[in-house]
Amino acid sequence: MPGPTVDLARETIPPDEQATTVEFVAFLKAASAARHPTGEVPRFNQGRHSGCVEAEFTVVNGLQADLKVGLFQQPRSYSAWIRFANATSASDRDKDVRGMSIKVRGVRGENLTPGSDEQDFVLNSHPVMMVPGPREFLELLRAVETGGFKRALYFLKHPGAARIAFASRQNPPSHLDISYWSTTPYQFGQGRAVKYIVRPVSRAHPRTPALTDTYLHDELRFRLSMEEVAFDFFVQFQKNARTMPIEDASVEWSERESPYVRVAEVRIPRQAIDAPGREQACERTSFNPWHCLTEHRPLGGMNRARREIYQAMQQFRDSRFART
Repeated sequence: MPGPTVDLARETIPPDEQATTVEFVAFLKAASAARHPTGEVPRFNQGRHSGCVEAEFTVVNGLQADLKVGLFQQPRSYSAWIRFANATSASDRDKDVRGMSIKVRGVRGENLTPGSDEQDFVLNSHPVMMVPGPREFLELLRAVETGGFKRALYFLKHPGAARIAFASRQNPPSHLDISYWSTTPYQFGQGRAVKYIVRPVSRAHPRTPALTDTYLHDELRFRLSMEEVAFDFFVQFQKNARTMPIEDASVEWSERESPYVRVAEVRIPRQAIDAPGREQACERTSFNPWHCLTEHRPLGGMNRARREIYQAMQQFRDSRFART
């Protein structure tokens, strides 16, 4: 039997994957149109943002040779744009998963999206997704969209997803005081796979905000009017193909088995997040994990589906923007 170090970074593609992706896109378009029959269409996931911020993404000095891959080949700083958002809720007072999407700009090299010079990182405030792959995710979304008995029945039949849903939905004091994970794996050069993790290094603010509909936005605005904030950016290498699967996004890669390795830092300077034009720019910016260098190709079924889903849904949203 192959050992645990065999087949690292190797994908397994099911025969019905393309059909599932087509079905997924059709569902998202229909559900989005039903939710928003007129006017602009927000993102289906992470639809309500708390704010977008200008930032600086810096590859740290002194990385070991095996870490000098793609974006991390040499120490340098890039301008970046970060969007903080709720996963599903329309109000900050609701417990939810929170998102942090980072767009690193001006990245040289061969990009998987022709013409792009961006490296995007799409991150969540919980280390795993509720389900393994796109077919299961589509089943989950259909149940949630229907609601009521069908939603309850889904979670009764899928206790693992229910446990993850319960653990992942929180009311953090601020977007700036929590960690974020990619949840899905990415290539790190030939034959290696990593997940990405972002952790705050700035001191948490002692203020405890009241849970209002906009408290995360208000806290983000307040904090960044007063001080700059920093995060560390880590990679976590896949070391065991069995315990750290590529195709199952519901399995956490153990930090004990594979410690996080710091490769960059993210600095968010003081700024006015409600500056004129910021709201529109935040809503119009698209983030896609396939905006990336070839050395960091997204891996696994969730990411393969994302390539077509994100592109199709961005075109769908753009068409609605054009009519408003």
